Amino acid sequence: MKRVLHISDLHFGRIHPPAIEALENFLAAQQQKLDLIVMTGDWTQRARKGQYQAAAEFIKRSPFPVLTIPGNHDIPLYNFVARLVQPLRNYNRFIRSVTTDTFEDPEMVIVGFRTASVFRPVEGRILKKDIERAEKAFSNAPDSALRVIACHHPLFQPKDLARIQPEYLANRVLALKPHLVLSGHSHLNWVATVKDEEGHQILHISAGSATSDRLRGEVNSFHIITTENAGVNIETYFLSEEGFVIPKGEVHKSVRWEPFINL
Repeated sequence: MKRVLHISDLHFGRIHPPAIEALENFLAAQQQKLDLIVMTGDWTQRARKGQYQAAAEFIKRSPFPVLTIPGNHDIPLYNFVARLVQPLRNYNRFIRSVTTDTFEDPEMVIVGFRTASVFRPVEGRILKKDIERAEKAFSNAPDSALRVIACHHPLFQPKDLARIQPEYLANRVLALKPHLVLSGHSHLNWVATVKDEEGHQILHISAGSATSDRLRGEVNSFHIITTENAGVNIETYFLSEEGFVIPKGEVHKSVRWEPFINL
């Protein structure tokens, strides 16, 4: 069994104080109940050194390993020289040095894709080298391992947010036949099923903003993804006065999916 926390869009520099406090309290209460945190980008609001330092301190306080990739806000917006010459200098210094972009064991393989682009910040793009990394990792994994891609921009759903380029590489992502795609960027939480031409199903999971005050009609939220008994459970936690909780009676906030049921 694996238990993974999927968070996104923390946006240090635009933090909602009750949310960051509730998230750290949630992590402290988990003890040994989590195997990994997957953070799908936008650690900072404007990629400034102080914002990255605050994000790095959050990571160091976490009792669990962190897999992550940068988001479009993790690239400088107003410092044009840094944006063009060293767009991820602070990210590499403060975040990449204490995290990973790949997780592999017999039960689960997760490969992080860097979709954030210097020239296409709102949309995003797929890199051939990330697909090649995933091809290698997935081919080396047991057939029963859950195959996961983590990225900042939504790859396929919903249609008004799926503006990933180039299209032919998006089709190669489908050809990888991942079981899950985890994303952020939209500041909205949703779970959608995508099918390729052969009928292979991919569960596309978007996390809302866990700690930012930049919200889009939802409170702060995150997902807990649990794998067991040939299936995947997704639970969505929302910020309340009691901290992050699953609202009582909201059955639709717990999703069961069985990608291995016919193996």
